[in-house]
Amino acid sequence: MCSDGKKLKILIVSQFYYPDITACAFRMHETAQILSDMGHEVHVIGGEPHKGQVSDSEIDDGKIKVIRVELFKNPAGKWNYIRHYLSFMFGAIKAARKLDRNYDVIWASSPPLFAGIAGWAIAKEKNTKFCLDIRDIWPESAVVAGQISGKGVLFKAAKIVEKLLYGAADKITCVAKPMAEYIKTVNTACEPVIIYNAISEKMLSKAEPPTLNGNLNILYIGNMGFCQNLGLVLDAAKILQSKNIANIRFIMIGNGVEKHMLEQRIQDEKIELAEIRDVVSKEKAIEMSAQAHGLMLHLKDDGTMDKTIPSKVFDYMAVGRPILYGLKGEACEILGGNGANLKYDPADAQSLADAATKLLSDYSKLSEAAAKNIKSVKQSFLREEMTRQLLDKAFL
Repeated sequence: MCSDGKKLKILIVSQFYYPDITACAFRMHETAQILSDMGHEVHVIGGEPHKGQVSDSEIDDGKIKVIRVELFKNPAGKWNYIRHYLSFMFGAIKAARKLDRNYDVIWASSPPLFAGIAGWAIAKEKNTKFCLDIRDIWPESAVVAGQISGKGVLFKAAKIVEKLLYGAADKITCVAKPMAEYIKTVNTACEPVIIYNAISEKMLSKAEPPTLNGNLNILYIGNMGFCQNLGLVLDAAKILQSKNIANIRFIMIGNGVEKHMLEQRIQDEKIELAEIRDVVSKEKAIEMSAQAHGLMLHLKDDGTMDKTIPSKVFDYMAVGRPILYGLKGEACEILGGNGANLKYDPADAQSLADAATKLLSDYSKLSEAAAKNIKSVKQSFLREEMTRQLLDKAFL
């Protein structure tokens, strides 16, 4: 319930939803579950699962009613990306017409902005409150990811849509302070509500830190796309290899457009200190993170990415292990508050190699100090508390 005891009827519009394995799917699914557990009636319009390998039996989401929209399968190419996004937008609007309920709020998550347009159109048709969720600045993030050009007609058209959509929203939620500041420059009348990605309390790890008996295992779990720039990890592994350091190992788990290229580099360049494994569930990812000696993440060194906080920041903090990070903005501030976390330059492989070497030499001290990461999550970044704020500050 809300703080005033009112039960709401909520429709979530999200192209990515359980059992997809994406940050958006985790955010919307976990929030929907918590809202439902609090007594609210929650429906979801989501895209058919396409990010991860799932069976038909895994698509059901219990008491939350989920309507699946068929998507255009998107091979490479900017126009096919647009067709993919448009298929969800039109499919979601069509699906909503089958729902005759009077919703108290429509919460639509972007990127892509097309999902936001669908949410706005549904809210207009049902004459209800429209709340827009912004997880990344789009279309700029699409440019960084290599999906569209930053100078073409698509980018210019998307900027117009962005301004119109921000202005049409009754409320806007976002995931970081710098993002909120940016949104206010587009819609000066808006005061965005910051709902951090966070993590559910039940996922906080109680596992003891692993001892260092052999290799120091540094783990990355997540997307393998242009924004993640994981070629830097292979460059760092080669630097360590050239110095005959054999007891540090980088393990990367996930999927994405650059996965094949990374695998090919490991093979062609005989990189022995790095390996790639297939995607796993979030529960398994948390378990594997707790078993690692250190965790690693960075984003392409671009001003757009500085405005967000990767959801992996909170997933990593939840297991209480030292984190090697090449991030800027608010994410850097959060991780920098604990001396167990080691910063490196996201554009410099030598800097990452140095951070890995420091973790190896100071492992006992850093591993002990990393328990502060769990404490920080409990204090400020639990999904349950973020959902309560979502209700009181955005939905009411």
